[in-house]
Parts: sequence; C-alpha cells; structure tokens
Amino acid sequence: MYILLIGLVAIVLFIYYRFKYSKKIQVSITSKVSPVDSNFNWKSQQPLKIRPFIGKTNFNPSIGLKNITSTPEDWLLIENTYLKNIKVRKSSIENNQSKVLYIHEDIKAKLALAEFFQIVCQFLLSRYPKYFKLKNGIIHNLITNESFSINESNSIEILKILGSNIEEDFLIMFKEDEDSEYRVKSSFTGFPAGFDPSINYNKTISYIHKPVPQYNKLKFSMNKFFNNIKSQNLWVRFNWSIQTHSNLFTFNNHGRPGETMKKLNRKDIDFANGCFLRNERQCFIRLPKSNALVMTIRTYLTSMENIKNEEKIGNELIFAIDNLPDDLAYYKKRHEWGDALKEYLND
Repeated sequence: MYILLIGLVAIVLFIYYRFKYSKKIQVSITSKVSPVDSNFNWKSQQPLKIRPFIGKTNFNPSIGLKNITSTPEDWLLIENTYLKNIKVRKSSIENNQSKVLYIHEDIKAKLALAEFFQIVCQFLLSRYPKYFKLKNGIIHNLITNESFSINESNSIEILKILGSNIEEDFLIMFKEDEDSEYRVKSSFTGFPAGFDPSINYNKTISYIHKPVPQYNKLKFSMNKFFNNIKSQNLWVRFNWSIQTHSNLFTFNNHGRPGETMKKLNRKDIDFANGCFLRNERQCFIRLPKSNALVMTIRTYLTSMENIKNEEKIGNELIFAIDNLPDDLAYYKKRHEWGDALKEYLND
C-alpha cells in the first residue's frame, strides 16, 4: 500500500509539472535559427580562434559576457573536430559514466532535461539539415552514421545521446526557491577542465566556484545575470588556461591550496604536441517551459606551436602570463609552465 501511494504521488506530480510547463509560452532560441549554407562542409570548418587575453590590461577574474541573441545559430557549433571529439566523448561515457552523466532524481530535473533534449534536436535539425535528418521519429546523424529517437524518455539515455551528438558539455540548473542560488540538477561533462564533475552534483553555483580566486567579487553580478536571462536570450563568455598535456578529460589542471608545483624547463615541454592553450566557450540560455538555466561549455585546445605562429599573439600571451594576479596565477599553475612557455614564445 505504501509503495502504491508513493507511485500515485509521483504520477500526480509528474502530470502537474507537465501541465504547468505546457501552459507557458514556448519561446526559445531555436525559433529563429537559420540553416547553414548549402555549401557548408563540416570537415572544412576551422575551430574558432578564441584569444580572450588579447588587448586586456586587467587580468582579475571577470564575467565578461556578450549578448549574441541576434545570432542564435551560433549556439551549437559543428567544426572539423566534430568526429574526433565525439569519439572521445563516447569513450568518456563508457569509462567514466558516473563522472560524466548526472540527473537528479527529481521530476523537475527530468522534465527540464527532456525539454533541453528537444531544443537541441530542433536546433540540429534546423541549423544542420544536411547532417541531421528526421524520419518517423528517428533522427539520423549522417556524420557519425548513427540514429536515435527524438521521443527518447529515459534520462540516462538522453544524456548519452546528447553527449554523443554535440561537442558541448552542459549544466542544467534550478533555484529551489526565489531566494536561493541555482543548483546543478543535470549535467554532461565529457571534458572536465581540472575537476571531478561528480563533486558538483546538486551543488550551488557558489560551491562550484569555491576554488576560483576572487569569486566572491563576482557572486552578486553573476547571480543577478542568471536571474535576468530570458528564454529568447543567448549569452556567451570565454576563459583560458594553459595545460602541459593533450587531455580534454582531466581532473588536475588547477593549483590547489598546499600543492607543491614542479617548475618545468623548456626542454621538459613538447610545445607542438604537449602544451596547449585551453579555452572554454560558455553559452547561457533559459528553457521556456521549465524555466531552468542551461550553461553549455565548448572546449578548445590549440597547440603552443600554432599560437606562436599566429602574428603578434605570442607577445599578447606573454603579457597576460606576466600580469596574472598572484592568486589566479597559482590557480592556473603558472609556476610550472610560465617561464618555459615565455622563453619558447620569445624565441
């Protein structure tokens, strides 16, 4: 009887939330997405060149947001890294599922994930009709030559599908009440940048950013921004770091309190294949039905050899390295790679 009662309550809550969300006006960024040009070829699309340090004089942490609502088609990108990175993401799912996939056992979280799934599907179909075809409820990905149901309802399967069809990681977040902070209620983290994703499950934004230097200075502005995002909005920001390995999936890219860092010499680093500028392209949207906040994260690795060959970029990066505040420099592990990298870029 007790189990039956719990089941009935769950069904009632599911119907309530579904009805509640269906009453809201369904306006999302996918409503104005234009398709790529008919000549678009994913194999020839070069990755974005993200160099957030260019022209900067102040390197304290900042939000640094840009409104790109007028170009919603710029949300989820397909570039020539697509197939390679999708294979890496599938490997992450297979080998680290508990670290990569997360869904909170909450009806709201599951409905928000399902809503996000539908928005992503509609985006891919609208933006890349050459590569994503819908027939009889099945979407066929012509790049990977794999298919999936647009009506998938199992949350774990939805997470796997999303992680196997877009390069962007994502966090789906809710506020538990008006005065609280947003919490991570669902996520796919195929390319963690120096942390264990599972530590952040069901945690607040402040908790997640606790290791980030000077976050308290940004907390108020960030919460205000999150509260004001509308469902038709698309915002973007970028960050950067340096890593002396080629791993997209890494738990150890940041300096931790009390950690001893070994200073590397130039000969210790392979600047062509083992030292990279790591960028994140972080986009923010709101889901119109559930009102959940979504952050998508696209990761880029650019070898230092390529950075050195870009005109004037080397000097800009050296200036950025030299002018990092001490706490952020420690967080980015400058002591390990800083002098060796500057010597290489100056050569």
